[in-house]
Amino acid sequence: MLEWKSADFVQDGTFENAAVGIAHVALDGSFLRVNRKLQDIVGYDRDELLALTFADITVAEDLIADLDRFEALKAGKIDSYEMEKRYYRRDGEIIWVLLTVGLQKDGEGRPLYCISVIEDITGRKRDQDALQTLVHELNHRVKNTLSTVQALAHLTFDPERPVAETFNLFFDRLQSLSVAHDLLTEEKWAGAGIRPVIEAALGPFDSFSNERLRLSGPNFTVAPRVAISTAMAINELATNSVKYGALASEAGIVTLDWTMQPDGRFDLVWRESGGPAVVPPVRQGFGTSLLQRIFPGDLKADAAIDYAPEGVVYTLRSADPAGLRRGGDA
Repeated sequence: MLEWKSADFVQDGTFENAAVGIAHVALDGSFLRVNRKLQDIVGYDRDELLALTFADITVAEDLIADLDRFEALKAGKIDSYEMEKRYYRRDGEIIWVLLTVGLQKDGEGRPLYCISVIEDITGRKRDQDALQTLVHELNHRVKNTLSTVQALAHLTFDPERPVAETFNLFFDRLQSLSVAHDLLTEEKWAGAGIRPVIEAALGPFDSFSNERLRLSGPNFTVAPRVAISTAMAINELATNSVKYGALASEAGIVTLDWTMQPDGRFDLVWRESGGPAVVPPVRQGFGTSLLQRIFPGDLKADAAIDYAPEGVVYTLRSADPAGLRRGGDA
């Protein structure tokens, strides 16, 4: 069995097999000695690195701060320094490293060379950037959601309506907003399927049989804002139908058909029949604005409500084939 008796050999083994990059750097910045891990980090072989200085592989924007600390270290103004900076790998990729530098001195305290420890933190930096992006995105979505809730409250609460009725209406609208958000969260806000959005918006009305509430149409992914406005619009139509339209009568029927045309245009028709005679509303509130302006606006579409005596017909036809998927975020 071999025994390691040479202190120099043990030091060499520790240097060469360390889990982090290590380099001895001359006072002019050139590499004197490098270990295998550093070669792996920067993609250069040993001879190539020994022909370079640390400035040669440091991203220019990070070099000034590094050189300032390097000079302060050599002058004895600081004992060591640590910083995050970027290197150019041999293949051109830019990587992040955590650099820790100390100074080796001779017996009389004169500087000999610097000892640099280099840890590749590229993955960590990418995670930090992703987290920061997520925080900004979350902040943006929270602000937009709060704006939507504020608009709902402003347009729903009406001093001419009983408080209980207004509260229930506001709660129902918030519920439709919540349903859309749940679906989008499941899909990481990349969009949502139109059919699950419609079915979820009609969830509170599942007491009606499929014979009375008939759905027909393909499934495809829509943009987040389109998913939210679709859920709210469908919930609004169903709520009005239960109160005043076909679903207020035992014989009433609602059919909801949507189609995707060959050129990518989208058509949606909500049609009621068999209910009480329709009386057009005397005033326009949030529901009308949602159905005639907000919902079609998010889809780049045209919409119309026909208060025919035999039943309400709501028609939406997209004017822009890309409107469904370009409906923006929420």
